[in-house]
Amino acid sequence: MSLVSVIIPTYNRSSTLSSAINSVLVQSVEDYEIIVVDDASTDDTAACVYELQKRDNRIQYTCHAHNEGAQAARNTGIRLSRGKWIAFLDSDDQWLPPSLANRLEVARQCSTDVVHSDCYVTYKNGHTKQFGVPVLAGWVYRDLLARAGPMFQALLVAKKALERIGQLDEKIVAYQEWDTAIRLAKHYRFGFVQEPTFIYNCGGEDTISKNVLYDAIGYRQVVHKHAIPILLRAGPAALSGHYRGVAIRMKRAGYYKEARRYGSVSFVIWPFRLREFFRHIVPR
Repeated sequence: MSLVSVIIPTYNRSSTLSSAINSVLVQSVEDYEIIVVDDASTDDTAACVYELQKRDNRIQYTCHAHNEGAQAARNTGIRLSRGKWIAFLDSDDQWLPPSLANRLEVARQCSTDVVHSDCYVTYKNGHTKQFGVPVLAGWVYRDLLARAGPMFQALLVAKKALERIGQLDEKIVAYQEWDTAIRLAKHYRFGFVQEPTFIYNCGGEDTISKNVLYDAIGYRQVVHKHAIPILLRAGPAALSGHYRGVAIRMKRAGYYKEARRYGSVSFVIWPFRLREFFRHIVPR
C-alpha cells in the first residue's frame, strides 16, 4: 500500500504526459503510486508511459476500451488505487516539487481529509502568473454553494472521503471539481495551502475551458444539481447569481433562447438586478 495514489487521466496528450508524470517523480515525498488512466487514446500514449515505467515501477497504466471522459477515467483510477490519499493531476499540467509534501503537512496540522491550494497559470504566450484561488478553509459548504472552488490538480483527498460521496459524478461535463468539492464539503473540513502547488496550463487547444458550450452546460448541471441547498444555505441572491451565470455562458455560446430563459429564472428568483439582466442577457 502507498501513502498517496496519484491519478492522471489522459486522452491523446502524449506530447505533455511525460512532463506531467516527471513532475510527480521529483516530489520530495516518495511514498506514492502513479496511476495513468488512458481514456482510449489514438496517439502513442501507451508507448510514452511504457518508457517511463522502465525507469520507475511506481507508474501503473490502464486503458479504457472506449472514450468515457475524464470523470470516468478518474473513477477508474480511484477504484485501482491502493493509497490512503488520492491526488489528481491533469496530463497537460505539472506539480511543483513540494506539492505533495505541503498538502500532506496541512492535512496533518489541520487533521482534515481534504486539502487544496493555489496554483500558477500559464498562457499560450508563455506568460505565467499566480491564479489566486479563493482561500477556502474549515467548514466551507456554504461558500462552495455560493461560488466555484478548488481544481482537481490542487485536491488531496482521503480515499475514504471519496468513497463516502460515491466517487465522482460522470454525467457532469464541466465544473466537475466544483461538484466534487461541494459534495466533499458537506461532510469534511477543508485545509488550504497558501503556496501554489501546481502549474495550470491554459495554453492547450483541447482544454474543456475552451469549449464554451460544454462550459455552459456543465455550469448548468452543477447549479441544477445543488439548487435547493444553494437556495437554503446560500440564499436566493446566490441562486439567482448562478442562473445569471448560466445565462451569460449560454449567450457566449450563441444559445440566445436559453440565455433569455435562464436570465428570466434569475430575475424571478431575485428581481433586484434589472440593469444586469439587460446588460448581460438580452442579445444585442
